[in-house]
Amino acid sequence: MSNYPIDVSNFHETLLRLKGMVSVESHVENLEPIDREMLSLSDYAHLPHATLRRTNGGLENEVFLQFEFEIERSEEGLVALEFISWFVRDQARGGNTIQLRPFAFPPETPYGRQLGTTLKFHIDLFIDGVVDTLEPAFAKIRELDASLHLAMRLYQIPVKP
Repeated sequence: MSNYPIDVSNFHETLLRLKGMVSVESHVENLEPIDREMLSLSDYAHLPHATLRRTNGGLENEVFLQFEFEIERSEEGLVALEFISWFVRDQARGGNTIQLRPFAFPPETPYGRQLGTTLKFHIDLFIDGVVDTLEPAFAKIRELDASLHLAMRLYQIPVKP
């Protein structure tokens, strides 16, 4: 699996400005070599399995950007999650190939119970037409960040000082 460096710091910062947001991490992957059999391996647990099963793996000239975030276990965290949920759905309705998914680890491991401690959320963004340069991905992230900023201002979403 190939990971690409990409500057997504502005989008990170925008997400982290939301009250109730704890952390944001991201990565970019080439999904083209991924097939159904690989999805059962733990190294691929973070991938959107249902989407990849529908397409029988990654598509040609498509990259996958994933933003993993964690919220506070508070009313502010739930408000941030609800806002991001709406934002992602609205972006998908507008034609972007984007989705929001919960992510967690097994309730118990040989090392003990972890239920209640591993819940995170993934914003999955698929960008096609990536051939010789990552500029289509950069452009999409800039567009997404601008839209998120606008929505935060329009709806007066609570942000950190």
